[in-house]
Amino acid sequence: AVQFIETHQEKPFFLFLSYNGPYGLGGHLSREARNRHAGYYSEKELPSFPRRDPHPWLLNNRQFINNPVSIRRYASELSGVDDGVGEVLETLERLGLDENTLILFTADQGWVGGQGGFWGMGDHTRPITAYDGMLQVPLILRQPGRIPEETTSDILVSTYDLMPTVLSYLDLGEEMPKEPESPGRDFSGALSGEPIPWKNEVFYEFENTRAIRTDEWKYIERTPYGPDELYHVSEDPGEETNLIHHLDRRETGKELRARLHEFFDRYADPRYDLWKGGGSKTKLLVFDAKVVEPPFERRQ
Repeated sequence: AVQFIETHQEKPFFLFLSYNGPYGLGGHLSREARNRHAGYYSEKELPSFPRRDPHPWLLNNRQFINNPVSIRRYASELSGVDDGVGEVLETLERLGLDENTLILFTADQGWVGGQGGFWGMGDHTRPITAYDGMLQVPLILRQPGRIPEETTSDILVSTYDLMPTVLSYLDLGEEMPKEPESPGRDFSGALSGEPIPWKNEVFYEFENTRAIRTDEWKYIERTPYGPDELYHVSEDPGEETNLIHHLDRRETGKELRARLHEFFDRYADPRYDLWKGGGSKTKLLVFDAKVVEPPFERRQ
């Protein structure tokens, strides 16, 4: 990446850079870390990795839960990514390109390391899950002189919002493709630290699991047999108490379900819409809820 920047510094460039770590899966995670950060983490307890019993739905990765070797290896790999990002930023500054370059740091998926008794992503459970830790990804945008330092925003955005936002930021909003219709929204105004008109809701889909997340609620639906879930996330951020069968929350669930279906009726690709006879995107075994216990009321 550094060589690419040095080679193309005289003209506009686009660099997409992915790292091969941290990767919280596979047999290597049971082996001691070997990078230069391993010693730093060798005796650390790292409480950001909660010690929990594995959740009954966790299908893979049970050997990593509460495993100090796995936890410290993951942390050391993450510090390796920090090294790499730092080297890229230092290169831009050294070449005098930092104020003319937009940096966007994010990830392809969420991940949990013990939270709720899970390890990994939503497809490492059966049924496929949609808890916050598995959905949330970092999102940092940087351009000195244009994006104020230490600016933060609490609005709910999704990766489908990135393309219209970046195009608008670059004064290329008219280049946003019109077909197929995108659910993406432009939040570039928030990068200045100013409030913008915004509806706090995002949508998620993985195979037969869909969810709507607002700043107060999350509703999760699975086809064809469930189980479905409803969480009051503003009061229950750990998503411990499923309210789907609570009579006093029936209207809330009904309203969120309608919004979920309205979104996917508009934006889903019919080829992969499992709700309407489409096929699998990934050829994973689609969960059949008839082989597990009924939906839980409270996770232990």
